[in-house]
Amino acid sequence: MATSTTDRVDAPPASRRDVPDPGVPLPPTRPLHVCHVMTADLWAGAEVQVATTAAYLQQEPDIVMSAVLFNEGPLARELRRLGVAVAIVDEERAGALALVRALARLLREGAVDIVHTHRYKDTFIGAAAAGLARVPHLVRTLHGLPEPMTGLRRLRYRLYEALERCALRWGADAVIAVSGHAADALRHRSRAMPDVLHISNGIDLPRVVAARRPAEVRREFGIRAGDAIVGTAGRLMPVKAHGVFLRAARIVLDERPGVSFLIVGDGPLREDLLSLASTLNVSRACIFTGARADVYDCIGAMDLFALPSLTEGTPMALLEAMALGVPVVASAAGGIPEIIDHQVNGVLVAPGDPHALARAWLDLLADDRRRTWLAARARRTVHDAFSAERSGRALVAAYRRIAALPPAARALRRPIQLCGVALEGLDALADGLEARAERRRQLAARRGRGRAVRDRFVRAARRVLLVCHGNLIRSAFAEALLRRRVGDALEIESAGLDATAGDPAHPLAVATARARGVDLGRHRATHLDAPQMDSADVIFVMDVGQLLALRRRFPEARYKTFLLTALAPQVPLEVADPILGDESQFRACFDHITRAIDAIAQLMEPERQT
Repeated sequence: MATSTTDRVDAPPASRRDVPDPGVPLPPTRPLHVCHVMTADLWAGAEVQVATTAAYLQQEPDIVMSAVLFNEGPLARELRRLGVAVAIVDEERAGALALVRALARLLREGAVDIVHTHRYKDTFIGAAAAGLARVPHLVRTLHGLPEPMTGLRRLRYRLYEALERCALRWGADAVIAVSGHAADALRHRSRAMPDVLHISNGIDLPRVVAARRPAEVRREFGIRAGDAIVGTAGRLMPVKAHGVFLRAARIVLDERPGVSFLIVGDGPLREDLLSLASTLNVSRACIFTGARADVYDCIGAMDLFALPSLTEGTPMALLEAMALGVPVVASAAGGIPEIIDHQVNGVLVAPGDPHALARAWLDLLADDRRRTWLAARARRTVHDAFSAERSGRALVAAYRRIAALPPAARALRRPIQLCGVALEGLDALADGLEARAERRRQLAARRGRGRAVRDRFVRAARRVLLVCHGNLIRSAFAEALLRRRVGDALEIESAGLDATAGDPAHPLAVATARARGVDLGRHRATHLDAPQMDSADVIFVMDVGQLLALRRRFPEARYKTFLLTALAPQVPLEVADPILGDESQFRACFDHITRAIDAIAQLMEPERQT
C-alpha cells in the first residue's frame, strides 16, 4: 500500500533503571540521534509533552532529535516550528506491514541510535522497524494507565496491549512512566517488562502565559463581571469525568447562583454532555468552548480549575493551570496526588463524587484569600518539580545511560514480516468490528436517540461541508442539490478524503445529474483539509467507513460530523460509491442522495426557520 512521507526522520527520548541525577554533567561524546515515533492523531497531553520535550532537546548540542509520525496534524506542525525534522508515514494509506517497512527505511537513512515510542501502536510498529533497521535501543513512554473501557474498545485494546508487551519484552531497554503511580502499576503488572523509569512531565513555564486579560475572555463568552468561573480543560472522554463536573455544577447553582462553568476542549462525548447539561438544567450556566488555540487565556480567566478525572498520569492541563496561578481542585486519582498536596497547593476530592467536588468549589469560592495562597503555592510546585528543564535534563541523562548499554536483544528480526502481517490482520478485524458496531449505533440514532439535539444542531448551521472519497460523484452531487434547495442561505462546500484537487466530475455523474436538473460540468474536486473541517458548522459523510476515518483524522470535529442519511431514517444507512458501476447504479446512488438531502433541506430552508 502507498505511503506518504515529508521531510526526513529524527525523534525523542528514552531511559533506564533509576532517574538519573539531572544535575550531574555527562561526559562529552558524539551526538545521539533519537527518533520519536508516534501516532499523533490527537492534540492531547502526550502530544503536548512530546512538543515540550522537543523544545528542550533542540537546545541540547549532544542530542539530534527527529520524529516519524503516522498522521499529519498539530504535533507535526509544532515540531516543524521548533526545527525538528519530521517525517509522515500516513497510517490512513498504509497497512501495518507498510508502516513497518517505511519506518525501517527512515531509521536506517537517519542512522538512529534510540527509537522512542509513546502509544501501543507506535511501540509495536517502532519495535518491528527498529529490529529491521538494527537500531540498538528502544524506549517507550507510558503517559497514563488505560482508561476504563467496555465492549469492542476493550477487546481492541487488549489485543494491541498483548502485542506491545511482546515488543517491549524482546526489544526495549526501558519504559518511562510519567508518574510514580504508573511506574508501580507497570512493575506490578509484569516482571518480564524492561526496566521502568519514572520521569515526570514538565512544562515550559515561560511559554505558559495568558495573552489576554480575564475581562476580555469574559466578554467573549458573555460572562458577567460579577460571576465566578469554575472551569476545566481536556478532551471530552469518559476518563475525564465531565459528567461529574456537570453534576457538581448543578449542586453549586442550587446553593450559589451566578457561577459560570467553562468546559474547554472537544471530543467524542460532546453531544452526550450537552444533553446531560440540558437534563440537569445547567445549560445556561455552562459554556462548551470546543477545541481552542487560546487554552491558556481560557484557563487564566477561571477563578477555579477542576480536574475530576477517574485516572491520570501527570496531567498537563493541571500543571498548566497551576503555572497560570489558578487554584485547583482535582480528584485523588492516578498520579494527581503526586502533584497536589491536599490543602497545601490545591484541594483533592474523591474521584467520581460530585458532592465532594461541589463542596470544595463552594468553600474556595467563599474564601478569596485561601484561593490566592493555594495558587501561589501551586505555581511554586510547578517551578520546583515539574519544569520542562528539569524533566528534559533527566531525560538527556537517561538517553546517555541507555546508549551505554549493550543493544537490547531482539527476536523481531527474521519473523518481523509475519508479525507485521499478523498486526495488519488484527487491524482489519478490529476495524471490521468497529464499523459493525458503529452501524448499529447509527441505525439506533436515526430511530430517535438524540434526534432533537441533532436537529437543533443542523438547523443552526450556516456552513455545511459534504465529504466523500474522491469528490467526483456523491459529495459533488449532494453539494449541488443542497445548494439548489436552500439557495444562498448557507455556505456549502464539498471535498474528498483522497481527492486530487482539480479533477473534473465523473462523466456518468455529470450525465446522471443533468437528467435531474443539476449541472456538474464545471465541478472540480477539492481535497479535504483541516481549515475546511474547522470552519464547517456541520459535516455530512456518505458511509460509516468515512465517518470513522474522519473521527481518527479530525477528532475535534467528531461532534459535528454525521452520516448524510442521519435525518432520513426511511432510506438505507450508507450511500454506496457507484464509481465501478453502470448508469443504473449512478441513478440509484443519486436517488438515495436526493432523499437524504430532502430531509436535511427541510431543517435548513429559510422559510422553515422563521
